[in-house]
Amino acid sequence: MGMWTKLRPGIWNFLEKASKIYELHLYTMGNKLYATEMAKVLDPTGVLFAGRVISRGDDGDPFDSDDRVPKSKDLDGVLGMESAVVIIDDSLRVWPHNKHSLIVVERYTYFPCSRRQFGLPGPSLLEIDRDERPEDGTLASSLAVIERIHQNFFSHPNLNDADVRSILASEQQRILGGCRIVFSRIFPVGEANPHMHPLWQTAEQFGAVCTNQIDDRVTHVVANSLGTDKVNWALSTGRFVVHPGWVEASALLYRRANEPDFAVK
Repeated sequence: MGMWTKLRPGIWNFLEKASKIYELHLYTMGNKLYATEMAKVLDPTGVLFAGRVISRGDDGDPFDSDDRVPKSKDLDGVLGMESAVVIIDDSLRVWPHNKHSLIVVERYTYFPCSRRQFGLPGPSLLEIDRDERPEDGTLASSLAVIERIHQNFFSHPNLNDADVRSILASEQQRILGGCRIVFSRIFPVGEANPHMHPLWQTAEQFGAVCTNQIDDRVTHVVANSLGTDKVNWALSTGRFVVHPGWVEASALLYRRANEPDFAVK
């Protein structure tokens, strides 16, 4: 098949180390031919996946009539208990039944056509002549998380009660633990349920406390621009004022992002 494929920096280190502590499966929305070719690229000897490759239609998922693309993924084709399965994917939407097992990573869009395909604004990595760093990029961060999950899972006093979903939730709560966040003009004026906004929910999933009111306990104001009352208060009292991307980056890389990198100016 004719296709250019750019491997994410750090992939070989990730696969080598992850395969020593996990049984790896490759799961793609692509068809069988695509899955087979990608498996050859990632695992030319067949040792890592050992035939554990799931592609479009293998899981019996219903298809959209228009584009024949599966609506979702599930763990039906994966042997083993859900309590012992960790998922790494760049889409939360396609795992509606397994969100608590999922580590969401940023979509890797190296080529310009990839960004256009997914409707993403801005230039691709190729266009800005920059790439992720293998030592601390997405795969390095994901590897560190699954290594901690593995260690905590097998340190459980009773393995029958160990569950990667609760361990992952604890890992997430550590990331923004101790942060108390107020949002400024992030939500539509008069929004009745700001706690339902994805940004609010992500911040709380990763350990922050979100509130509508400023007080002495607030540590961060999340805003898109300067000039609001909340932003002015934060600046005058020495609080962090950061773009929404600070929350998103912290969640995607499983570490508290550096606030100056996301400072509102």
